[in-house]
Amino acid sequence: MRQQTGFLPEHQFHILINFSDDERAVAVLPDEAGKFLVVDQGKILGQFGYDKHLNCVSCQCELDAAIVAQLNSEIRNHYS
Repeated sequence: MRQQTGFLPEHQFHILINFSDDERAVAVLPDEAGKFLVVDQGKILGQFGYDKHLNCVSCQCELDAAIVAQLNSEIRNHYS
């Protein structure tokens, strides 16, 4: 059985996202398995999964494509 890993609040970082009505910082919480939980003011916006080369391999969210593209770009830039 695989051991469950949790998101690591001590490793969180913030990125500025341009939503359609305003621009605000969202928190990104990574885990050890390459997944990232994106939270905006206590509300979970989605979960993104990346491979070891920081290519997005999964996305579970209900966000506009432009916002998803911003999140992917900023998460990759954070680890560059």
